[in-house]
Amino acid sequence: MLRSGAVAASVGIALLLVVPPARADFNDQPFALRLFFAVDRQSNYVSTLARQASVGALDAGSANPGAAAWRERTEQATTVTTSFVYAPSTGGRDVYAAPLTLRWQAPGQGTIALAYAFTDTNSGGGDNGLQQSLRSDEWIGGYGRRIDERSAAGFSVRLTSGKIVSDSHAAELGGALVRASTRFLTPELNVGYATQWSPRLSFGVAAGYGRARADTTLTNLVPLTLPLPFVGAVNLPPGTVLGEPDDIISMYSLRGGVGTQLSDRTALYVDAVGYRLSPQHAGAHNLGRFAVGVEHAADHGFVLRGGIGLDTIGQVNVSAGFGYRPTPSFEAQLALQSNAAPEVNPEIGRTRLIAGSIAWIF
Repeated sequence: MLRSGAVAASVGIALLLVVPPARADFNDQPFALRLFFAVDRQSNYVSTLARQASVGALDAGSANPGAAAWRERTEQATTVTTSFVYAPSTGGRDVYAAPLTLRWQAPGQGTIALAYAFTDTNSGGGDNGLQQSLRSDEWIGGYGRRIDERSAAGFSVRLTSGKIVSDSHAAELGGALVRASTRFLTPELNVGYATQWSPRLSFGVAAGYGRARADTTLTNLVPLTLPLPFVGAVNLPPGTVLGEPDDIISMYSLRGGVGTQLSDRTALYVDAVGYRLSPQHAGAHNLGRFAVGVEHAADHGFVLRGGIGLDTIGQVNVSAGFGYRPTPSFEAQLALQSNAAPEVNPEIGRTRLIAGSIAWIF
């Protein structure tokens, strides 16, 4: 435990040293690019489908497709999980998500997982009347299996399509309001490996690559008068298309996590995640995240979870959650998280998150 605490402190200090310049540079990035970082944020340790657990957790809720397939069943089983996510912000905007997952497992056959998630924004105009919203459909398929007595590997593929709308004041147009509507399609592949080094120590690593095609339409929200050489002034009514920039964004991620069983009931998890987004028409941007989480199995089928996270843009969040499994065929989970999407705080305000899931096993 002392060793894990020393590692956590060392990484935390290193991140704090690079926070001020990183935050300034990051907030200058376009809203859509920062939103890609936000929607891929994992929890500090709350094991619901929507906010997944450590990549070092040998559990079906892990963000690591290898770790999610590590526990083998002695008989064939199917698990259906339905989840709901509610994320209100101080800016008056609310995001909802409704994931549904189907998992099939059989001895010696591995684990097959299928999922669909719908995300939408309510009151996208918020308190300031500026539209900042996301709507998306997400399909996921994955497979994993045990390699030997101590390790497992797996992969998942994800396809996300959706639309991002962002209003802003354009300095180059004298502060006039403009709207950027971006439609995107993102295929993504993730692979993962997990191993149990000893009865009390586990390790997981996962890597991902995605390629998002983003087609944007820029329009003015107020009448514009533009001076043109030799022509004079041109009046543009609201809704005039000012430009249609397209881009392709390559997304890379590398996750690593270690789990330590402190006792028969309590486990500590330490995670580090690195991201790189590389647009075709702009410079690449990197982001690092670090988290420590704890899980404790209480009496009567309850599991308590919590943790704290820090990233290289200086944002800190805290999470808490619990699970309840009264019978082998039913499980319910609840997760709470503060500052859940700090990458887009300048536009939508500080976001909180409440996520719940119910699973049936048969």
